[in-house]
Amino acid sequence: MTPRAALPFLGKRRASQDHFTVLDIGTSMVKALIVKREGEQGIVIGCGKAPQKQNDMQAGAVANIQSVIDTCETALSDAEDMCETIPSQVIIGIAGEQVYGALTTVAFPRQRPTAKISQAELASAIQLLQRRSLRNAVKEMSTALGVDEINIKLVHSVITSIDIDGHPVNNPVEFQGQKITISVFNTFAPISHIGALQTIADELDLDLIATIAEPYALARACATEALLESGAIFIDVGSGTTDVALISDRTIAGMKMCALGGRSFTRRLMTDMSMTYEQAEQFKVAYSQEELPLEQRRHAHELFLPPAEVLAHSVGLIIEELAPESDPPSHIALAGGGSILPDVLEQLKLLNWKDVMPVAYNPIITVLHPDSVKGMFDSTGTLVSAQDVTPLAIGYYAMTMHDPESAPLGALMQRVLQTMKV
Repeated sequence: MTPRAALPFLGKRRASQDHFTVLDIGTSMVKALIVKREGEQGIVIGCGKAPQKQNDMQAGAVANIQSVIDTCETALSDAEDMCETIPSQVIIGIAGEQVYGALTTVAFPRQRPTAKISQAELASAIQLLQRRSLRNAVKEMSTALGVDEINIKLVHSVITSIDIDGHPVNNPVEFQGQKITISVFNTFAPISHIGALQTIADELDLDLIATIAEPYALARACATEALLESGAIFIDVGSGTTDVALISDRTIAGMKMCALGGRSFTRRLMTDMSMTYEQAEQFKVAYSQEELPLEQRRHAHELFLPPAEVLAHSVGLIIEELAPESDPPSHIALAGGGSILPDVLEQLKLLNWKDVMPVAYNPIITVLHPDSVKGMFDSTGTLVSAQDVTPLAIGYYAMTMHDPESAPLGALMQRVLQTMKV
């Protein structure tokens, strides 16, 4: 691996808040973006992409750290060469079946309703809520992975709503009331998963400022006002996993993953047409872009139909579990490289959605485009398809991490988490 210190423009390294790097470490591809902050907008000034080796990632998690580091180095170097800038800070997306995200809501009765709510009282309530969320996450993930008790770490945490006696408030400090109801969306992952990402950042000489669950970032970055009102499902069909996030009641209310993605279609080609992994990937891309002769397209469609049906039904089962019984979401938005396959969209549209959730009409299903991401502009012209939406969404999350409107509660949450050492 070429030492980063050997790069000719090392003196342009940015340690300020003006620039940062986005790393989307996918199962089949690493995408690196260099982003410049201009007011409230993030401008992509550098982009690099590098293919992963076949066995370097498993179910969205790193399986070969050194090889993944080398691939990230290639993508980063291309992005940095494009803009001759090397930011010191990086935000990394995290996804896969080992990532657990859930909304936890707890109501706290107050012994003295006429007393004003203090920072200490609010911090105590949040700490109790976070402990309950952590216990639930350990139980759920241990059961799902078939282990006695998994060692997990908090990826990120956000307060989604606070009510006082049913009245929503942005900051409850100094208010009076009988009951505080707090909702927090937490994302957890095994400590081995988080540790691998930290090692990658360290080896690349980057300061890891945050990790973010990719389905959460996708939903937050692409949810329009209309989708917040009506409810929506965001689906990121990656190579190794498919990640689903639910928006309900104007907030991200749930998140689940399954170990199915675009690689299932690649393996189908490898088996049936005796292709290498690289040949199958190229064939799949050509099929998605309608660049194959008619006979090859027909044959590929026949091969892709079974995995597309399995993927669609798996997504249906996840949505059935996530979607609320009342006021189910009316829109489904797709992103990721797998969403480019026409067979995936076709099979999702063919699902009997009335068996999945209580809807009068089938949901509207669309494929997201880079323009769907709020607050981000690609000046490189290289981000052109649904597979480029997720890294842009991670960039949007980085831009909004220190939103002044949530600063008081965000700072309080950080103090609570530091006390808990989760």
